[in-house]
Amino acid sequence: MIQKTFRHIRGIGEVRERLLWKNGTHTWGDMESALREGIDPRDLLRSNERQTDIFRDGYVSSSLAQEWLDVIQKSKQALDKANYDFFLSRLPAEEHWRLFPECLGHALYLDIETTGLSKEANYVTVIGALFQGELYQWVWPEPLDELWELIDNSSAVVTFNGRRFDIPFLRAHFERCPDPKAHIDLLYVLRKAGIRGGQKASEEQLGLSRPENLEGVDGGQAVVLWSKALYGDESAYHELLLYNRYDVEMLAQLAQHVYQRLADEAMPMNESLVLGRAGGKCTNHCPASFSRLRKDWHERQPGSNRLYPAFDSTFRRWPVVVGIDLRGKPKNPTGWVRCEGSLVESHVLYHDEEILEATIAAKPDLVSIDAPLFLPRGRQTVSDDSPCREAGGIVRNAERILWSRHIPVYPALIRHMQGLTQRGIELAAKLRERNIPVIESYPGAAQDILNIPRKGLDQNLLRKGLEQFGFEISGEMTHDELDAVTSALVGYFYLADDYEGIGAEDEGYMIVPKAPASMRWADECIGAPNTSGESV
Repeated sequence: MIQKTFRHIRGIGEVRERLLWKNGTHTWGDMESALREGIDPRDLLRSNERQTDIFRDGYVSSSLAQEWLDVIQKSKQALDKANYDFFLSRLPAEEHWRLFPECLGHALYLDIETTGLSKEANYVTVIGALFQGELYQWVWPEPLDELWELIDNSSAVVTFNGRRFDIPFLRAHFERCPDPKAHIDLLYVLRKAGIRGGQKASEEQLGLSRPENLEGVDGGQAVVLWSKALYGDESAYHELLLYNRYDVEMLAQLAQHVYQRLADEAMPMNESLVLGRAGGKCTNHCPASFSRLRKDWHERQPGSNRLYPAFDSTFRRWPVVVGIDLRGKPKNPTGWVRCEGSLVESHVLYHDEEILEATIAAKPDLVSIDAPLFLPRGRQTVSDDSPCREAGGIVRNAERILWSRHIPVYPALIRHMQGLTQRGIELAAKLRERNIPVIESYPGAAQDILNIPRKGLDQNLLRKGLEQFGFEISGEMTHDELDAVTSALVGYFYLADDYEGIGAEDEGYMIVPKAPASMRWADECIGAPNTSGESV
């Protein structure tokens, strides 16, 4: 199909390409012959008799004709040398399907799993690759030298949404990650075929199916499976690896099906594309065993023990931190906890008076409140009908920074947050009047950064994550109390001077923990490749 493509030539779009085909110019060879015979390029687009008086003695006098001939020659050379990026860089992303018959047999299909969408806060957990029918999988924190070699040696890398996610994520985390020689993102090609949604939805629209035990698994569930695996669930580990394997293998099937649909629409009776499929288990690099993953996790997991040395030199004890998951209205439950090292005392409180009384009685070294404690620049009040609404907005720099890191957060003064913001500011002021230090925290951001699942993903895993960090949590706890524990945890990072203040001087700062370096999957990571031959 690529030799029937003219869209990469300047001046030829979809309409003109179809005119060329209609008028008998079906291939690069057809165009080259016509131009060398003296046919005016404009006449190739017309069905009437062509003029041949623009060339003299075989010399191409038309600059446009010469330009087209030059591109054809470069196209032939690029195809001979498997320089597929020559075409991909000149074609719209949705037209990359035209190159499939030439490059997909030597392409590397690639998919990654992560703990979230933020390149700054999250990390890569599993990497799957399919190359010439052989499946490869790597699990954090295995060395990735073999993956870099595969990317270097493959003619192209094929992903789904990899232009915006997989490749940028890998580049952000691994300095040694090479640039693909060419990159095909199937998301854009599928959009060309009228297929919308994520990868699994696209598969279903093309009649492709996965095993029944993977029906409910998506990117969000993959995060949950990873956390379950770290906390000791071996079945979750195998399910995550199976999910990743099908993510990779289905890329080849998607490419084959969407190519046939688009090729038939563009030019019926086009060549067929048949791609092989990998076997049912790893046939080359096998991922680490579950026992190895657990060993690496126990050696690297972040915990309160890494914070204590900072307290030992300043407090000579564990400081007392009160965490408050404040609600916007007193009728709704506020989670309140007093933390002293691993010891946690928790309550559900309602009215400002009881929150204030309990907090003062706790004699805290610090209070960490989950609520906006500062107004956006230019605002004096939280109300939309205040005159200052014209001068200031509803968003602070803190929220903008979190958005830029793909960490979801509500604007401080969106309508349903106004009551919470007002209440938080007033409570913080009353505590500061009593010389009690107060910081603003956001449990959702802290959980993302520390790779603890949010309550929206799995409340039980949130509890386990906090327990893994070192907190002794007994009895039943509401999600409000668990978020309050997370706010207290942010307070410990703050007191240990292991935090980042995000915001602006005139808007105040939200405190978030620094991402644990021990959990990064870096090029220089410890560990040896799996050479045991075991397959998971």
